[in-house]
Amino acid sequence: MAVDVSSMSIDQALSLALKSELESEKVYRRLKKMVKNFVIRDKLDFLIKEEKKHQRIIEALYQKMFSGEDPSLPKKTIFPRLTIALEEESSVLELLELAMESERMFEDFYDHLSEEVENRGVQEILQYLSRMEHGHYSILKGEYDLCMRDEMYYDREDFQYDMVHIGP
Repeated sequence: MAVDVSSMSIDQALSLALKSELESEKVYRRLKKMVKNFVIRDKLDFLIKEEKKHQRIIEALYQKMFSGEDPSLPKKTIFPRLTIALEEESSVLELLELAMESERMFEDFYDHLSEEVENRGVQEILQYLSRMEHGHYSILKGEYDLCMRDEMYYDREDFQYDMVHIGP
């Protein structure tokens, strides 16, 4: 699901991006409470820190572009299914799927937004964020695939030899 950034002002787009980064952080915190596996928990800690960095980057960019103003968070979100999932009793797999979809969506969002702005520095920052979202997707996809192969993967507290598939 692509978002048409050409119909948005840059302040609207950055405000939506900030809201998304905050929501993603909430999802990763929720997931961390739901899983026992230390490998996934460490990756979720990393993703939480990444989302916080993105929030700071977007806030700083907004303040620089709009004379020190703070962005105001919109009531609506680009990806309401993620917000709904946070309000419901979603499973680990459901949250992972939605988080992957959100990361993909915002990879495209930042990429397309970078094409809409003229300032080269802003373009570079947005491209950086796009690449980071791609990396987040890859991390989540790897964990999702492991969960799909072994339904107990995220519930194990320790790393067991039978979690690793060796061979074709």
